[in-house]
Amino acid sequence: MVRPIETPVFSVIVPTLNEAPWIARTLAHIRRDYSQELLEIIVSDGGSTDGTVREIPAGVRLVTGARGRAAQMNLGAAHARGRILLFCHADTLLPNGWAEAVERALRRPGVVGGGFQPRFEPARGPTLRLLNWPRPLKYPAHWLLFYGDQALFCKRPAFEQAGGFPEQPIMEDLEFARSLSRIGRLVRLPCRVRTSSRRFLERGPLRLQLANTNWVIRYACFKASPAEIAAAYPEAGAAPARSARRRR
Repeated sequence: MVRPIETPVFSVIVPTLNEAPWIARTLAHIRRDYSQELLEIIVSDGGSTDGTVREIPAGVRLVTGARGRAAQMNLGAAHARGRILLFCHADTLLPNGWAEAVERALRRPGVVGGGFQPRFEPARGPTLRLLNWPRPLKYPAHWLLFYGDQALFCKRPAFEQAGGFPEQPIMEDLEFARSLSRIGRLVRLPCRVRTSSRRFLERGPLRLQLANTNWVIRYACFKASPAEIAAAYPEAGAAPARSARRRR
């Protein structure tokens, strides 16, 4: 039996829905070189039917609930005990030394959260190679630069003050980053997470990147609704639409 963790520094929350091919490797990258005293890992599953749950190793906590990435991340956070929360997609690999990098960032005056720079793999074609080009880092970084595939992190009090992720079908990561930015500064770390480029390759890298840019601009500047945006993304639109209710 795994000894219960009383006060871990980190709680890493991984939302899953039919991620059997990816989940075991992702969890291995999260906990390599780190003890259970430092971190706990929580997989928040939204009803996988492909054997994802069977791939979760001993020592990783499983919680299950309603389907929807925002709702699943909020559920994982509700069960978390760490003073720092990190949200990692099931197809994203954290870099070596990620915990030390996050702790250093959160010791900076006024910093409440942030994310990593992403590297999409495999990087087939010029669009993905361009997206993988190292970006200049600015402190503070604007909330529009933060997306879920960057492994967002924050201090627990900031998560609670922000009200968690808004339970909407898409753009929950941007809205969460906007809420955090009202509390304190956000930083983007120079070390890089490796995230799957599968959705780019399925839909066409240039086509998807242009669509992403278009919808971010429409959402942030012209108040397009999450439901309207989700209709253009089958994987998002399939999740039950929820209101943008926040936990206060």
